[in-house]
Amino acid sequence: MTKLSFPVSQSLFQKYQDFWIKYYFKYVLPKVHKTSLEGIVLDLTELPLKIRNRILNVGYEEHEKQMCRDFLTSEDSVVEVGGAIGFIGLYCQKRLGIKNYLTVEANPATVNILKKNYALNHVTPNVLNVALGQEEGTIDLDIGNDFWENSVVMAASADRSKTIKVKSVPLPTLLQLAARPPNVLIIDIEGAEKFIDFSMLPNSIDKIIIELHPGVLGQAATYDIVSTLIHAGFKVAREEGDTFAFLRKSPDRKVS
Repeated sequence: MTKLSFPVSQSLFQKYQDFWIKYYFKYVLPKVHKTSLEGIVLDLTELPLKIRNRILNVGYEEHEKQMCRDFLTSEDSVVEVGGAIGFIGLYCQKRLGIKNYLTVEANPATVNILKKNYALNHVTPNVLNVALGQEEGTIDLDIGNDFWENSVVMAASADRSKTIKVKSVPLPTLLQLAARPPNVLIIDIEGAEKFIDFSMLPNSIDKIIIELHPGVLGQAATYDIVSTLIHAGFKVAREEGDTFAFLRKSPDRKVS
């Protein structure tokens, strides 16, 4: 029997792998309409196949989820800026028992998906369809990329046919709209964190889970945010990639 050489075997394997990937994306993924992560049901019907594949096979919001699990409690009051399709909000409310939770999401199409996911999980969302900005008014939002890449920062350089105008609200105003004064911020807004003056956060904020975006802001601006929070009394409780958990002591709460 003639033995296949390694290069030929590798070539056959690559062809099989390429065939399976094409088959999976064309025939398998389109038929997957729902999934469950950590007991949270997510509707996938309006998501591109690439995003479905990532949610099903790669993982979704893993760092943020772990930080929420490890640092938040049912007694916290949360404002989440960049709610996306609602997974983190649902995880915090269903798995951690947090009752005071305000979600902010800029893209109206993504808000509709978020509301559908909340309905699937029998939770009523407290959600605002606004973007975080420097001042009240309107701002351009780039919606040309995947929902987790929608950005007000990149809108200036985006194809104008792929931008929409959305209401813009500064962070202090958002905090005032929470039913109970928040002590937690969860932030993932594709570089719009540059609009936040972290030196002026109210003393009530003692926990921040944030994904920073050095690819959008630049390394110097990213380090400035970390430095500002440290000078404001926060400590870096955990760092995973570009996602950070910051904690600080407050008069009424203890930080472990």
